[in-house]
Amino acid sequence: MESVPLFTNKKEIFVTFMVLLILFCFSLGFEYIKYKDLVRKPFYTTQAKVLNHYQKSSKKSKPYDVFKLRSEEGFTFYTISWKHRNISTGDSVTIKFRTKHIKFVEYMKSFFTRYIFLSKATKQHDSYLDRIKSYVRNQHKTFETKEIFSALFFSSAISKKSREKIQKLGISHLIAISGFHLGLLSLILFFLFTPVYRLFQDRYFPYRNIKADLSVIVFFFLFLYMYVIDFSPSFLRSFVMAVFGFFLFSRHIKIVSFLTLLLSICFILVLFPKLIFSISFWFSVSGVFYIFLFLKHFSNFNKILIFILLNFWVYLAMLPIVHFVFPVFTPLQLASPLLSMLFTVFYPVELFAHLMNFGGLFDSGIEYLLNLKTNFYEIMTPIWFLIPYLLLSLLGIFYRWLAVLSISLSFGIFLI
Repeated sequence: MESVPLFTNKKEIFVTFMVLLILFCFSLGFEYIKYKDLVRKPFYTTQAKVLNHYQKSSKKSKPYDVFKLRSEEGFTFYTISWKHRNISTGDSVTIKFRTKHIKFVEYMKSFFTRYIFLSKATKQHDSYLDRIKSYVRNQHKTFETKEIFSALFFSSAISKKSREKIQKLGISHLIAISGFHLGLLSLILFFLFTPVYRLFQDRYFPYRNIKADLSVIVFFFLFLYMYVIDFSPSFLRSFVMAVFGFFLFSRHIKIVSFLTLLLSICFILVLFPKLIFSISFWFSVSGVFYIFLFLKHFSNFNKILIFILLNFWVYLAMLPIVHFVFPVFTPLQLASPLLSMLFTVFYPVELFAHLMNFGGLFDSGIEYLLNLKTNFYEIMTPIWFLIPYLLLSLLGIFYRWLAVLSISLSFGIFLI
């Protein structure tokens, strides 16, 4: 059956987006009520989980600890401590902090506050998840590989030193659990469940639709995984977008559509209004947009050629956007598309290897890549270049030559 358009006329488009706008306002209002409850008193006490912890130094070279926390109410915030505390990433703490200075926009982003009281919660025993994490970490010898695979499988935080080495290679998007990993996990689960399902389908329910049934089963296991990784924001929004895409697909509505993408963005922002201030969210949106742009104009290519070219296309397309936020560039980052292609094999192999307790299979190669020497350059995309580039990309929806021109111009940031 052929795909049908999402909307049949302009009136439907207008009504749909007006409803989404109203829902977004309600969602924003609900966040404002939670914010007012937070700042109602000059001090606020809550239980929180340490999402990240690292050290910095003041101008006088005095070290201090920085903590990124997520409260049990769901908001994230930062605080610092000048005293050494036995608190690390993953720990639970009780914290009392000042609220007078916190603004609503800061609350929606991630605010900074100074604490009055900070104490590590007593840990009674290791949970089942803690034992699984230890099982994975114990398969690696170096601190960096332990961190990388904890992040890759459980969305654990990475130290500043390891993060800089990953950024040097331009593979941060491969380590942070997101839509890319959701897609790979979905393919792996479909591959594993299909023969089992067909065995029962042929005998008991030949009338069932295998794609629909397996999709529901796969989404169930992906939800369990999302629970295990504590509802990682990047994976959560990818999961919501995938479920929304399945809903459209089940009604034979074309998924690879820019209007569908816009509707998905609005739908996610209605559910999670704080994402409007999330850089990683807009990076994800940009990545999906350029994937759609490529598929719109070059979907008639050979599948293998599409797989190869798409990785280079997205990398080049994202250069001006990424370097508007992160100005650091190394020549090693040029290998990012190749590493992304290798990752589609590396990821399922490592999953299987860790299940079989030989997860250190590629550790020597990973350590070699992480310790490669390279030069660092500062490349910043100016706003006067970024805006025309984005407009040209949008116009590329209608004309293929403009889409190709916009990608070609991405090299312009190296010349500015």
